[in-house]
Amino acid sequence: MDNKKMVKHMIDLHKTSFGNCFSTMVTLQGQTEKLMKTLVDHTPGISDEGKKVIDQWTNAYKKGVDDLKKAIDEGYSRVDEFFNSNAMIMLQDQTEKMFNAFLNQKSWMPQDLTKTREELTEMYKKGCDDFNKNLNENIQRMGNFNPVADKKKTNKKQKK
Repeated sequence: MDNKKMVKHMIDLHKTSFGNCFSTMVTLQGQTEKLMKTLVDHTPGISDEGKKVIDQWTNAYKKGVDDLKKAIDEGYSRVDEFFNSNAMIMLQDQTEKMFNAFLNQKSWMPQDLTKTREELTEMYKKGCDDFNKNLNENIQRMGNFNPVADKKKTNKKQKK
């Protein structure tokens, strides 16, 4: 798997994880809001003005959550745009050229430095392979994971 695909999988994994956490947070906030509204409606000591302030807090929180979601989504789209653009290809090409230029100079390197470089290269390859294996396992697990919001819809459909 090339580096671009591996990074793309990492971003997709993070995006899915964030989406699941975010939907859980929104669900919990909705439940808390319902509980708070019930409490406020049934507490005789809270004036109408106090209820309006609580509603303003709730609306401000919801707006903040919506703004956060929009910012995160925009960030993901920018990252996708970067990886789909020529900038990523140019960066990879320049990095590969620099690495190849370094490798072409290996004939004048001292023996111990050559041995160390080879060991580091093998460790890097092994680390990449292990990372790729773990990444694929996590992507598969996340693909099998349903967000909380989807579970509620499924449960409602099953009850009917």
